[in-house]
Amino acid sequence: MNNRIQAVLLSFILIVALPGLTMARDRLAHGYSSASGVFAGLWVAQEGKIFEKYDIDSQLVLIASGSLMVQAMLGGELPIAGAAGSAAVDASLGGADVVMFGSMVKVPAFYIMALAEIKTVDDLRGKTVGVTRFGSSTDFTMRYVLRKQGLEPGKDVTIIQTGDLFAAAAMLRTRTIVAAPFSSPTNLRAEEAGARVLMNMGKAGVYFPHDAFMARRSFINANTDLVRRFVKAYSEAVYRLFTDKELSRRAISKYARATDAKTLDTVYQYALDYVDKIPYNTREGIQEVLNQAAVRNPKAKDAKPEAFYDDRFVKELDSQGFYKQLWK
Repeated sequence: MNNRIQAVLLSFILIVALPGLTMARDRLAHGYSSASGVFAGLWVAQEGKIFEKYDIDSQLVLIASGSLMVQAMLGGELPIAGAAGSAAVDASLGGADVVMFGSMVKVPAFYIMALAEIKTVDDLRGKTVGVTRFGSSTDFTMRYVLRKQGLEPGKDVTIIQTGDLFAAAAMLRTRTIVAAPFSSPTNLRAEEAGARVLMNMGKAGVYFPHDAFMARRSFINANTDLVRRFVKAYSEAVYRLFTDKELSRRAISKYARATDAKTLDTVYQYALDYVDKIPYNTREGIQEVLNQAAVRNPKAKDAKPEAFYDDRFVKELDSQGFYKQLWK
């Protein structure tokens, strides 16, 4: 047996016996913007090594701001970002090469929580409310609620930036603000500060790209196979989120830094209530973002929602029967 045949046989043996050593995983840094349960699908994918199953060496990074996340993505530090869809729309309107390619939550996944003396939205007139950052999903949600009630943000109600939702809960306690949108687990902090649910946005009948996956179009077009595997891994992780409570609670405990049973149960239920089983973006939700963006950016008035998202990978998996098989 000559050396060449021996080399071929040795390679075959290594492929069969040690597949993990022969298949190099693609390293991928990607981010999420808060410790909210809306990112539980990502946490399960990481904790359950589902990205590894699809040959992705995943590096999950927390950057507590959608706008800062987009900046990191445009700078090449994070090829894929998981953040408020409004951040992607604003960046694209500003000329950035950004597009959403999958949804995590397509409704405003917030509870508007207010101090006890605030009985209705109209009671916010003349008061100060909080949002994490201007242009964020909390900002959209608060402005939407105020305008629907006939209140003009910035005129009838003062809006200030809190930085994050934990800070917003602390500001409720000191009465710096009287209301703010909260996700879970920060809604528990708001309750401890004396706040109660004024409105559940999941029942408000409005679509909004609360959190979505986004990347530069150039990155997606140059890495279609990687992005396809990313969407597939995330989609499988969402299925595990709904069907593997033990794994889900372990992931939530790690990334939401929750240890007590009440917090774990609250965040887990919140994730089940809001996380999309099939990550399609919605035209209606992006139109809502454009409607609000038009107040400060004339380009938004004539922009078409379809220009801001690319559902090709989700459509492909759907047409192949992947989701039907996954969810039976």
